[in-house]
Amino acid sequence: MLDYLIIGAGPAGVQTAYHLKQNDLSYLMLESGQRAGCFFETFPIHRKLISINKVYTGSTNPEFNLRHDWNSILTDDYSLNFSSFDQNFFPSADNLVKYLNHYVDQNQLNVAYNQHVKSIEKIAGHFVVTTTSNDQYEASRVIVSTGVPKPYIPKIEGIELVTQYSDLNIDLAPFANKRVLILGKGNSAFETADHLIPATSLIHVCSPNPLDMAWKTHYVGDLRAVNNNILDTYQLKSQNAILDADIKLIEKRDDRFIVHFSYAHANGEQETIEYDEIICCTGFAMDSSVFADSAKPDLMIEGRFPSLDCSFESINVKGLYFAGTLTQSTKYRKSTSGFIHGFRYNSRALVEMLKQKHHDTALACDQHLGTPEAISSAILSRINETSALWQQHGFMVDAVTVSETGMAQYYKHLPSPYLHAHLGDHYHLQIALDFGAPIEGDPFNQVRVHKDNATDAELSKFLHPIIELCYQGEVIETHHIIEDLEADWTDIEAHVKPLQQFIERVLPQLAGEKMQNKASA
Repeated sequence: MLDYLIIGAGPAGVQTAYHLKQNDLSYLMLESGQRAGCFFETFPIHRKLISINKVYTGSTNPEFNLRHDWNSILTDDYSLNFSSFDQNFFPSADNLVKYLNHYVDQNQLNVAYNQHVKSIEKIAGHFVVTTTSNDQYEASRVIVSTGVPKPYIPKIEGIELVTQYSDLNIDLAPFANKRVLILGKGNSAFETADHLIPATSLIHVCSPNPLDMAWKTHYVGDLRAVNNNILDTYQLKSQNAILDADIKLIEKRDDRFIVHFSYAHANGEQETIEYDEIICCTGFAMDSSVFADSAKPDLMIEGRFPSLDCSFESINVKGLYFAGTLTQSTKYRKSTSGFIHGFRYNSRALVEMLKQKHHDTALACDQHLGTPEAISSAILSRINETSALWQQHGFMVDAVTVSETGMAQYYKHLPSPYLHAHLGDHYHLQIALDFGAPIEGDPFNQVRVHKDNATDAELSKFLHPIIELCYQGEVIETHHIIEDLEADWTDIEAHVKPLQQFIERVLPQLAGEKMQNKASA
């Protein structure tokens, strides 16, 4: 029987398989398609990825460079980077498919293609997975990395009449001089709107809630600038518009759609508007139909994602784990777990947690002298290069404990909730990179603290290091390292000394009474 069966050979499945192999754990990936990454053979339908592929950073440090590489799958030696396949800042989805399959081949990962899973059952404490060709596989644990292949359909009367994003023909000719309504305000909606601008007479983009811009929220799933050309055509009076409204009814009369709106910010105004075409771009959801009752996970967020604990395990089906975009429910819209540059770190952490939970392996850590100088040096070295804490800001963290012998243990890139649970009975430092308080008003017109004013570092607004003394899940004391324009935290007066002073102050709690007694003996 296998230790692990991975369902899906997309980026997350491939990343997880790599780390399982590196740790000599038995596994197999099942993929319904003929190759890895089949989702990206179709999506996004306009074929341009909006995941940054920054080839030139001015640095030769491969860990630092992953901060600006949103497509590469991790390797222990930083080989097999995506930039070898595409050097465009916004790369081609076709090249991502080529890259993923090259990665699988080069690492000789175990994968069975053309294996479409029909059912996942839990029988006598282990899992039985059956495919449509009636092949059966058994494993102690299952890791589901199938992504979100099913369109999410909002509950609107008449929604069955419209065209789904996944079925859209991108040929512009049928849209010439047409009035088009696009449902949704995510990047697929605006990607579609931007594509149609040259052909249509009018485009309305509608959802119940106001538009969120990624450059304001810091959430990369919100509208990205690369897709927002239609905003100019709206605010510069060129027939297109963005609507905040509930749609009460969609009707079809002859060749026209009749849509009944109830506006969100217009004092109860309701309106009926006619369109030639309606396109539904409201996102995707997981397909839970393959789970038998014995292995059916609880769902959340309108049934789109599984409910998970801090180790990415189903809260109600033990041994059922998830990887990839399905892990975003653990910190929904507050992390990058829905995207390659976030969930690649989740997959690495998942395998570390699996080793600890199921294979009697202690969490990996580096050893340092338990002095303020040594601990602060280790922290500063990490925060000046780590990509995991940078990409998964506020979610993926490092931690430091001090043993009775006076040595410091430095744990790297694990989910904050998991480390809190694992280290909860010990005082520990949690190291994160995160933004300050949510920005109010124009994010490009903000007063910020002076870069040398370490005393007021907690007023930092942009991404900056935050070090917390924690115990039993509670934060006892917090130290901020002031934000820096180029994220270079090496200044002696502004960065190094204040951190050393903080650690010196909290070290008695961090080290514990036994060490203190030894030191005074």
